[in-house]
Amino acid sequence: MWSSLFLALREGLEAALIIGIILIHTTRINRQDLKSSVYLGAGIGLIVSIIGGLIVFSGAQEMEGSSEELFEGIMMLAASGLIAYFILWLHRNSEVSNSVTSKVSSNASKISLFILAFLSVFREGLELMIFNLTQISHHAGLIAAGNILGIVLAVAITIVLFKTAVKLNLSILFKVLGVALIFLGAEMFGESLLKFYEDGGELLEKAGFALFMIPSLYILLKDDIKRMRVTRKQADV
Repeated sequence: MWSSLFLALREGLEAALIIGIILIHTTRINRQDLKSSVYLGAGIGLIVSIIGGLIVFSGAQEMEGSSEELFEGIMMLAASGLIAYFILWLHRNSEVSNSVTSKVSSNASKISLFILAFLSVFREGLELMIFNLTQISHHAGLIAAGNILGIVLAVAITIVLFKTAVKLNLSILFKVLGVALIFLGAEMFGESLLKFYEDGGELLEKAGFALFMIPSLYILLKDDIKRMRVTRKQADV
């Protein structure tokens, strides 16, 4: 349940923050008429994600034996791949807020913002569905509870951030989530290797964990480490 809650929190927080940024920017450019399209796109994206997730998860749970193990292994590899992609994306797009506002400014129409909101929510829902499919052997009720709590918490955090006019530094927020996500991704990658090579034992799992975690942490934090070194050198001078 706790891993499901955290993953839902991360995916839900990204979607909620993006939708919040879009809504705030429509206010800034004095286009209140666009907000209904944003809400509609986000709502339909959420509904499609939930329905699709339920159908796929129910079908996957009917698997048994070796086919279940193989499917979980494949989904774990896919999930760890998504996390690796997120780390690379985060490294290349540190200014998330500016990226979203630039898209809104250049596509300020009802249909374009409907599509942007829909895809923002649906993409995160699709990723969460893949993460959930790594746990088809677990109790569906606990996974659903974790997802619901995570999404509710993500929306609540986003509302508090915007309502209290907290200055958003999304790059730092996502970086903190990214570090925690790397450990989950490393765990999934190590476990996926065991699904395919059961004879590898604990050593193979630890090797997979390190193989995923070390380069991922380096990619995510290398710019921060460089800045810290420069700051330290300047302080020593």
